Amino acid sequence: MNLRLKEIFSGKVVNKKLTFNTGMDEFPRYVLEYLIDNYCAEETFEEDFERVKRRLRENFVHGAETERIRAHIRENRQHTIIASLEVRLVETEDKYWGTISAINESFVNVDEGLVRQYPMLLAGGMWGTIALTYDESEVHNKKIRPFKVLDFTPFQISMIDTREFLDKRKQFDDQEWLDILTNSFGLNPDRMTRREKLLYLSRAVPLVESNHNMIELGPRETGKTYLFRNVSYYAHVFSGGKATPAGLFINLNTGKVGLVGTREAVVFDEIANTDFTDPKAMVSIMQGYMQDAKFSRGKKEILAFGSIVMVGNLDIQGKLPHEKYYHLFEPLPSYLQVEALIDRLHYYLPGWEIPKITPESASQDYGFITDYFCEIMHELRRIDVLGKFKNRFELFDDAGHGPGLTSRDVRAIHKTLSGLLKLMVPHGEATDELLEELLLLAIEGRQRVRNQLHLMAPGEYPPVKIGVRFSATEKTAFPTLLEGDRKVHVEMPTTPLVGEVVGLAVAGEQGMILRFEMQATKGHGRIIPLGSIQKVMRESIEAAAQYIRSHATDLGIAPDWSENFDIAVLATMMALPKEGPSAGVTIVTGIVSALTNKPVRHDVAMSGEITIMGKVLGVGGIQPKLMAAIDTGLKIVILPAENEGDVRSLPDYIKNRIEIKYVTDIQQVLAVAILDQKPE
Repeated sequence: MNLRLKEIFSGKVVNKKLTFNTGMDEFPRYVLEYLIDNYCAEETFEEDFERVKRRLRENFVHGAETERIRAHIRENRQHTIIASLEVRLVETEDKYWGTISAINESFVNVDEGLVRQYPMLLAGGMWGTIALTYDESEVHNKKIRPFKVLDFTPFQISMIDTREFLDKRKQFDDQEWLDILTNSFGLNPDRMTRREKLLYLSRAVPLVESNHNMIELGPRETGKTYLFRNVSYYAHVFSGGKATPAGLFINLNTGKVGLVGTREAVVFDEIANTDFTDPKAMVSIMQGYMQDAKFSRGKKEILAFGSIVMVGNLDIQGKLPHEKYYHLFEPLPSYLQVEALIDRLHYYLPGWEIPKITPESASQDYGFITDYFCEIMHELRRIDVLGKFKNRFELFDDAGHGPGLTSRDVRAIHKTLSGLLKLMVPHGEATDELLEELLLLAIEGRQRVRNQLHLMAPGEYPPVKIGVRFSATEKTAFPTLLEGDRKVHVEMPTTPLVGEVVGLAVAGEQGMILRFEMQATKGHGRIIPLGSIQKVMRESIEAAAQYIRSHATDLGIAPDWSENFDIAVLATMMALPKEGPSAGVTIVTGIVSALTNKPVRHDVAMSGEITIMGKVLGVGGIQPKLMAAIDTGLKIVILPAENEGDVRSLPDYIKNRIEIKYVTDIQQVLAVAILDQKPE
């Protein structure tokens, strides 16, 4: 395949193996690849590349030499440098001006014939050899602008023929093409599974699809931003520093449009550590932009096309996200864990499935020159491939709860699929097998978003099961999410035990299971709280003890128990602080069980505040508490009668999945939870 690739895409591919570890990190990869391809033969590579490096070092301007080089150009009237030249049109002067950062000059005279010859100078600039002169007679707007470009030889491909690219793609089968793309990204396809290649390919979707919003969370050292830093100069990576509305969207003082309007992808690296100067305002603007690709400046709406990409770290256990995460957006800062923002994400890439980058991961074969491939991806944003495929499939929801798929679900899948098709079959021809494979990958990314939204806000986001039906065959298919059955692991008792009882609590907006253990030992009536129990919960323990003291006979407990026994109350997961009054009924039940030596049902959980008179009062967080009980596999939940209205307002798919017992006093709780027989 290598020989065919070199022949078919002559001058546009390079042996990637030769481009690593060159010792020339000050130059962009696409510059080195172009020079290697044009000036170095593989048979004499070391000798040829030494000449290339010598030339680069002789003509490259280092920062400390800027003023010396400027003066040298003035004194000698001509000098050649290797640098980046960027050109802009100033319409008020009807003139092109060049910017050469290497000599700290932004008003370099550029002939318009040069711009016509190399139009990419206007689209982010080009690297090359720049012959400069100094002419103090060049005066514009009463200012001397003496620096002038005499000649320019680019180190980049200057003209891109998209039609040629599409036609030549047809000469490779799908497997060959996937390997070519993987090599072009700088990776060795022989070290990757097909799924890993496709997941890595999906990282490039925001570069070929406008306004594609993606998130990737996974372990460290998997190259989450490598593609954006090394393959596309149209992307901007935020890595630390401040992200402001002015920098991202628009500066209200100057009217200058920010990065989403000038770059094709804005990437937030280490999203958990990104410093948003005004988080609430930023999230509000981002929500609107991610929905409609627009943002407002006063009364005026501005349309932009930059994709939003968030990447960050997530701890794994084995090959799946760590069980400590209740939902898979927990690594995000709290101000980004907003359902309305998350719902606007088109794709959640499972970073935990992508292997870490090692020296063996680097490409050992031919791939597209980075500069050429970057421009091809830029051009692919303009073409429509999806339109040829829409009549071949139909999306549907197989869960049977709520209204089914939303317009956001459909749009998200279509946008991801569109990007994958542009990368794999830009010529618009795909087999049924490849279409199904790419469709299921696109659906999977959106299904992952919906699954987590259901965990975060089950009342607002009912469960969906996104499937696809193919028009020609009526075949249906569903994606498989490796982490689909992952749940926070809570070790539950398997048989009724004395003094062990299950409570329900809420941490933030997340329901959680609290296991309490109560133990009666010889003593003098002390109540010993253990397990980071905080002030309000300690008061619940005192209220429980007071109730038991005054109702000991009714409960079948010796009246003098407080003179002969101490009670230890342990809330497990001792490192986590426990607070709140809703564990009152749980504590009473556990203490009564310990003092009567009667077991508590292991399939029952409870929540409710108590008074010293034994009344059970209503509590909050009913929905997340019920979801925690359902996820853990409990059969019955005991709740205060005051909360019956809260349960009635919940969707059927929540309240019908577990039996609920409503109580008004502690005697009713004990009647449900404590078994009469004592353990053998």
